[in-house]
Amino acid sequence: MIPVHPIADTHTVRDRFVLVADTAPDATAVVSGGESLTYGELLERTTDRARAIVARVPDPRQPVALDTAGDLDTLVALVSVLRSGHPLVLLDSQLPEDRRAEIHRRSGGLRFSPADVRSLPAADVPLRDIGARDPVTLLFTSGSTGTPKAVRQGHRLWLNQAGEFGERLGIGPGERVGLPLPLAFGGGMDVVISALLNGAALHVIDPRQTGIDAVPGWLADTRPTTLHTTPSLLRSILKVCGPDVLRGVRLVTTCGEPVHGDDVRALLERLDAGSTYCNLSGSSETGNIAFAAYDTGSDVPAGILPAGEPASRKTVRLVDEDGAEVEPGRIGTLVIESPFIAEGYFTDADGVLAGDPDAFGRTADGLPVFRTGDLGRFDTEGRLHLVGRRDDAVKVRGYLVEPNEVAAALRSLPSVDDAVVTTHRDGTAVSLVGYAAVDPDVRAPSEADLRRELRAALPVWMVPGRIVLLPALPRNERGKVDRGALPPPPGRPAHVEPGTGTERDLAGIWAEILGLDSVGRDDDFVSLGGDSLQTQQMLARVGDRFGIETSSATLAYNPTLRQFARHIDASAPGSTSAATGAGSTGSVLVALQTTGTRTPVFAFAGAGSTALALLPLARELGPDQPVYGLQARGLERRGLPDWTIRSAARRYLRHIRRIQPHGPYFFVGHSLGGVIAMDVARLLEARGETVSAVVCLDTILDGPLTQGGPELPRRSEPAPAAPEPAEPARSKADLWRTRARLLTAGVVQYPARTQWSLFHELGRRVALMHRFRPWNGHLEVVMAEDNPDDPQWWPAIAPNVVSVERVAGDHVGMLRPPHVARTAAHVRAALGRVRP
Repeated sequence: MIPVHPIADTHTVRDRFVLVADTAPDATAVVSGGESLTYGELLERTTDRARAIVARVPDPRQPVALDTAGDLDTLVALVSVLRSGHPLVLLDSQLPEDRRAEIHRRSGGLRFSPADVRSLPAADVPLRDIGARDPVTLLFTSGSTGTPKAVRQGHRLWLNQAGEFGERLGIGPGERVGLPLPLAFGGGMDVVISALLNGAALHVIDPRQTGIDAVPGWLADTRPTTLHTTPSLLRSILKVCGPDVLRGVRLVTTCGEPVHGDDVRALLERLDAGSTYCNLSGSSETGNIAFAAYDTGSDVPAGILPAGEPASRKTVRLVDEDGAEVEPGRIGTLVIESPFIAEGYFTDADGVLAGDPDAFGRTADGLPVFRTGDLGRFDTEGRLHLVGRRDDAVKVRGYLVEPNEVAAALRSLPSVDDAVVTTHRDGTAVSLVGYAAVDPDVRAPSEADLRRELRAALPVWMVPGRIVLLPALPRNERGKVDRGALPPPPGRPAHVEPGTGTERDLAGIWAEILGLDSVGRDDDFVSLGGDSLQTQQMLARVGDRFGIETSSATLAYNPTLRQFARHIDASAPGSTSAATGAGSTGSVLVALQTTGTRTPVFAFAGAGSTALALLPLARELGPDQPVYGLQARGLERRGLPDWTIRSAARRYLRHIRRIQPHGPYFFVGHSLGGVIAMDVARLLEARGETVSAVVCLDTILDGPLTQGGPELPRRSEPAPAAPEPAEPARSKADLWRTRARLLTAGVVQYPARTQWSLFHELGRRVALMHRFRPWNGHLEVVMAEDNPDDPQWWPAIAPNVVSVERVAGDHVGMLRPPHVARTAAHVRAALGRVRP
């Protein structure tokens, strides 16, 4: 194969493609959706279509805007426009139409679909001459750092990109190049042009159209030798691919966003010995600026990986505010000098230069230069590390903090799948806000858990005051985090210093448990990220410090620091005040939310769980919805527990009717709480009352509950179940200790974890003894992601089951952020179906 010579100004992308196609006309060029074309066929088709475009678009400077998808027709149309000499503008199929229309309008070009290009009448006209500095593409960036820019990318940039792919990555004849990136994404175009200008076979799929589950089959069918993606898409691919699917892939590259060492280690474990991963760093304005390669024997560092060794034929400098180069180890602004960068920004149809006019320039020697907004540093080995953008760094308490560094630390936590950190301004105050996509395969952490873990790894001023948990980070059409789509952080009251001595002592306890520096008088414990475990830790500390007995109900009735401190003072020995509300008694019924005018919802906690675990669900249902939680007697305050479902149902019934004497009633039950809710419903209906609906949240049928019936309909050929992990062997002493504790359950109060485990075991035994009977009322079911039940079993339990839905998160995580929002949406929908 003839090597790419990017330095020769006489070469153009068109000339190079013709040279490759003439050299190997029978070699496979493009493959998509089971269809393929050789280089000779692609040359013939695109010659015909390029002439048709020239005839249809008379002005040689007028751009052609092309709607793109991941198919063969799009590839033919794309190459045809490139060969026509008209600047190409790519309109991604996944963009909203108004966004595509705006790009088209700003480009001033004519818009075509691949079908339009295919149907243009043939024309016997010559292709126009083009020069090395003419624009090949007008790339409208995603605008993740501000207003989208339109970059004029010329032939020299693209030939240099292709040359680097050949020299650095070995892309050439005989290679099967796998591209699951969108064609309209800058990194996608890098691969398309570089593969075709080096004579490789390009295999294309768009997982946004096919679904990520189609990727393993595509990999198995195409057996690519190289795979090119983004870090976030790579994580998704690794999740759906078996351990051997990537065998035979000699090279994997990512681009577009920072990559983390743990992702690369997970990838290298799947590749054959001697295979390579390469991190590509660059921009639309500069093309590639650095390469960082790691083979299967490399020691991959933790955290964000360096950008790597600077690209050849480009001078990469780091300068201070005065333009002087900084020493290795010091942070400076990135400046790129090279003949092989973009030709500048594009003046759009409104006459506006779509970019910073001072970004592009020339050195004193006349060399093209681009001044980026990125910050970086060189290490002692000459590797470039990118640390964020100049306008992202902020001062927190006088310290300069780069949010990307904080995001890397957050991303490295075991329970976090992905993360980004932004800044939030409230007047003159600046704070950090973390957004964490939690790993769906682990138990969902709380916000406080993550903050405390970060405090062990970062200085206190770098720990975000708020961490928002999300199922996934929002991403734009180019695969980058869409910062504009991130939800605003939860509001927090204006900080008011604790006033009384009790408030100051309590604030210290709350801050330590929640991983915060300070807590104000009006801060809410649960809103600050505290979950059931942190609540029990806090209550135990309060008991030791103030000598009073409290429960999670105390916190539910007194959620703010000011209110809880007032309760402590009123409950202190010798106090002349009286603590008010059920929160001081630790009753079975806990008012989770008393505001609102709607008919109340009664929420039944599962075995070993306090009603406070249902508080996030109650708050998600909205301020106009009263919610009362029910929990086992003896769980928090001394009292003999109920050893049967029926006795628990009778007890709960008495508490419910004190709040709401008559129906219609609406029940939500989590786990074993769903079974108790159905039994309470039977008792109420026997008394002539109406129960509008029962919603069971992850009530697991295949286990203790149905040991005594009813018979669940099994599949005729059940799928083989994954082997359950063996339980650790328990000594006779452990067994007798558990039995002894069960005899004292509710009478002796154990530490929180022991108490919960004890009541969970009690619930399991209660379920074993229960005769599960079908319930004929309105029932709706929401199952967690890891629930092993077959949804088809539910009609045997409830003949009138209305819906069975699944939500992300595990058995506990479905009640916590971020998954609880989806759980609450199903509960609201159920309420809407039964309310008049």
